[in-house]
Amino acid sequence: MEDEVELLRQASVNGVFSSADAERHGIPRLRLVALAKVGLLTHLTRGMWSTIHTVDAAQTHLLRTVAIIRRLRQPAGATAQSALVLHDLPILDTDLDRVHLVRGRGHATRRSHDYTVWGCAGGLRAATRPPFVDTPLACAPVAVALTHTGVTCTPRAALAAADAAVRRGLVTSTEIEVAAADLPLGTPGAAAVRRALADVDGRHESPGETLTARVMRDLGYSLEPQVWIGPYRVDFLVTGTRVIVEFDGAVKYDDRQAIVAEKRREDDLRRRGYVVVRLMWSDLHDPARVRRLVVAALTAAA
Repeated sequence: MEDEVELLRQASVNGVFSSADAERHGIPRLRLVALAKVGLLTHLTRGMWSTIHTVDAAQTHLLRTVAIIRRLRQPAGATAQSALVLHDLPILDTDLDRVHLVRGRGHATRRSHDYTVWGCAGGLRAATRPPFVDTPLACAPVAVALTHTGVTCTPRAALAAADAAVRRGLVTSTEIEVAAADLPLGTPGAAAVRRALADVDGRHESPGETLTARVMRDLGYSLEPQVWIGPYRVDFLVTGTRVIVEFDGAVKYDDRQAIVAEKRREDDLRRRGYVVVRLMWSDLHDPARVRRLVVAALTAAA
């Protein structure tokens, strides 16, 4: 078995091989099924396999994206959430069961049971993501993939990924604005995607900060991100006030030293005359609670 798996590993490109590749090495399809049953192979999609054991849904999705691109007869690249996974960008509100691809040319959209191929993206690029994708894989331009994410997932999913992409220098806010404007007439949700992506800000350092800014903006507050107050950099300062808004994605701290350091930091900020509002994921789903917390903080800081 080990010799067979090693042969298949050597036959793989980006961790993926086909049934035909296996047969060329003298390993029939029924043998692949048997190896998969004992956990030595992973079946990705029709006729495509991997020797890699993935640890999460994103890794599995990436390998399936590689497999389907290779299986298709016409050139295609990753887009929407499939491109986000390839670029290691944040994925929120995202269904990873379906692979999303885009053609280098042609405009018709094709759907299968486990993938969708969009029309022309205006040219494909190439990207890698070691250790899985070492050989460059075709993908849509990052700006196009972000707008497709907004359509296939949610506008806030596109915004969170866009902030990260701008922060990493993968794309500019102008390129994103142009791609959003180029969404075809009649695309479902296009207007909401354009509105969301108009607020891209690469200073946000996590999806939680992106969504905090969005909730606060929707409540009518203006924020200044990444503000230095003495030796401390805070996530946000409510413009024109002494109210700090911080996003805390952790349910609890396991490190006692981290708890003590955070308390000392917050006490020092209060001594400097600031009021701290700390938000968690659950708060971002309850704008009314966020408003109450901010109003109380504004009153205390007045």
